[in-house]
Amino acid sequence: MLRLVCKAQEQPRERVREMAEELCISPRTAELLLSRGITDCDEAANFLNPSESALENAYLLKDMDKAVSRIRKAIDLGEKIVVFGDYDAAIHFGHRIKRSALLSDIDRLAAYFKSAGLRRGDVYTVFLPTCVQSFVAFYALNKIGVIANIVHPLTPPELLKETMDAVGSKGVMLMDLLAKPYVDMLNFHNVPCVVCSNSDYVSPAAHPAFRGYELFAAHASSGIKNALSYRAAIHRCPPSDGVHNNGSDIAVYLHGGGTTGKSKTIKLSSKALNELAYKTGKVEHHNTPGVECSMIVLPLFHAFGLGVSMHFSMCEGFCCIPVARFKPRKANELMREYKISFIVGVPNMYKKMFEQKNFEGKHLRNLELLFSGGDIVTEQFLDMFNSTIAKWGGKGRLFRGYGLTEVSSVCCANTYADFKRNSVGKPFYGMRVEIWDKDKKRLPANTVGEIAVSGSTLMEGYLNEPTSGVYTDDSGVRWVLTGDLGYIDEDGFLFFTGRKKRLIIISGYNVYPGQIENILDAHEYVQMSCVIGVPDPYKMQKVKAFVKLAAGVPATEDTRQALLAYCRKNVAKYAMPYDIEFKEDMPKTLVGKVAYRELEEEELARIKAQEE
Repeated sequence: MLRLVCKAQEQPRERVREMAEELCISPRTAELLLSRGITDCDEAANFLNPSESALENAYLLKDMDKAVSRIRKAIDLGEKIVVFGDYDAAIHFGHRIKRSALLSDIDRLAAYFKSAGLRRGDVYTVFLPTCVQSFVAFYALNKIGVIANIVHPLTPPELLKETMDAVGSKGVMLMDLLAKPYVDMLNFHNVPCVVCSNSDYVSPAAHPAFRGYELFAAHASSGIKNALSYRAAIHRCPPSDGVHNNGSDIAVYLHGGGTTGKSKTIKLSSKALNELAYKTGKVEHHNTPGVECSMIVLPLFHAFGLGVSMHFSMCEGFCCIPVARFKPRKANELMREYKISFIVGVPNMYKKMFEQKNFEGKHLRNLELLFSGGDIVTEQFLDMFNSTIAKWGGKGRLFRGYGLTEVSSVCCANTYADFKRNSVGKPFYGMRVEIWDKDKKRLPANTVGEIAVSGSTLMEGYLNEPTSGVYTDDSGVRWVLTGDLGYIDEDGFLFFTGRKKRLIIISGYNVYPGQIENILDAHEYVQMSCVIGVPDPYKMQKVKAFVKLAAGVPATEDTRQALLAYCRKNVAKYAMPYDIEFKEDMPKTLVGKVAYRELEEEELARIKAQEE
C-alpha cells in the first residue's frame, strides 16, 4: 500500500527563540505552540498551565476511548509513538485543505468505490487534469487495492474507450468542464462515471469567477446518464478500512511507447512508487532541509509528475498546490504567494517561467529543490536560471536528471553534493545504471552504449506482455533497457548522448511517430505516411506529417483539412500534427523503409533558410 507520512511544518526561528526565552521552555515546545496558532506569550502560558475549570473533558472527543486503548497497546508492545498536528496538505483555488480532511475524503471515496463493487485487482480510469480530486482518487483506489488507470484528460473519445477496454476498466472519473466530447461515448457504452468540479472544494460564492464556470461546466457534463458527482460519492458511505496489500500489488497503469515505439501499458507497483519517494527523499533530506510547499505542475499520467511531484510531496508532508493548466505568469504568482520551495518540471516550463517579467523577486529565496526531466536542458540555461536565484539570495538550484516511465520516472540526477556539468547526474540511492553493448555486455567507462537501469523502482512489466520490457541477467538481477544512448565517466556520472528509438519530445511528453503513422495509414486517403519532430522554441518539438496520397485523391486543401480533422479525433491533443505536407513519393532506405532522417534534414534546412 502507498505510504503517506507526516512532516511537521517548521516555524520562523526568530519567533520560536523569542517565545522559548520569555516562557523558559524548549524551542521545540515553542515551535509546537506556534504550530497550533498560539502566538501570544500570555495565551501560551495559559495553555501550558491551565486552571482545572478551563480543561475540557477529553473523553467527550469522538473515539478518544479507541485512541487511549491503542496508545496503551503501543506502550505494552514497546512500539514507537509519533504525535503530529494537522497541517495544510493542499491548496485549491486559494482554499486550504487540511491533511485530516484530505485523508477523510480518501477514506470516504475508497468506501464509495467498494460499495460500487470494485475489488482488489480491478481497474478504474482516472481521467482528470492535475487537481486535488486526482490525488484523492489515486490514493482511494490504492487503499482498496484497485489499479488506477491514469489517462491524459484530452485523449479523444475513441482512444479513451479503446484504452479503457484494453485494461478492463470498471468506470471513469472525469472533470465536468472537459466532459462534453465524451458524453455520447459514455452513454452508448453505459460507463459508470464520477464527475468532478472545480467547486468541489470551493464555493462559487467565494469565487465570483466560478459562477460563469459553474453554468458552463454543468452544461458540458449534462446528459451523462450513469453519473454521480464527486461530492455525492464522497458523502455516500462511511470511511473504509481498505485493503492491506503486500506492496507488490500494481498501483497504477501508465501509458507510454515502451522501447519499441509501439503503445504499451506500463505496470507500476506500490512498492516501486514508495521506493522512488524514499530515494528522492535521500536527496532532499541530505541537502535541502525545510522544503515545505510544492507546486504540482506535471500531470499524473506523467510518471515524473505522479511519482516525484505528487507522491514524494505527499509523503514528505509538503503543502501541495496542483496546477491543472500551466501558465508561466500564474506559476510565478503562485511562487510569490505561497513561498513555493519544491518544483518538478520539464525544460520548456522553466524557460517560460524564466522569460516572464514577474519571475525575479525575493520569493526566489524560498526555492530549495527543483528537478528538470523529460528532455535535456542546456548548461547555458541552467547557469542563467540558477544565477538569477542566487542573485536574490536563494540557495536552491535547478538540477537536471534522467529517467523513464519503466523505472517509475527519475533514476539519476545531479544534486548539491554530487554535480558535474553536462551530465544528468549519478544514480539515485540503491539504483544501478550501466552501459551495455548490443550483446548486453557491460562497457567500460567513457564508452557510448545503451543505458540499462536496475533497482527497486523498476516496473512490473507491460500489460499483456509478461516477457517483454524487463531483462533478467544470469545472476537474477532485473534490468530495463532504455533504448537511450550514453556513457558513464570514471567518477560515475551519466552522460546522455541520444536515442536509439524514434521519439518526439513535446513539453516533456513522449510521442512515438509510429503510432501517428499507423493512424494516418488507416485512412482511405493515405497510401503512406511519415511523421517527424520539428524544433519548437517553447515545446522543444512539434509534430509534422508527410503523406503520400492514395491513387485518385487530390492534393488539395480540403484533403489536408479532412486528414487534420481525422487526426483530431484519433490523436491526443499534445501529439496532434501542426501540419500535413503531401509528397508525390517518399524517400526510401536500401531496405525499402521510409527514410525519415532524410525528411528531417530537408525540413531543418527549409526552416534554416526561412530564418536567414
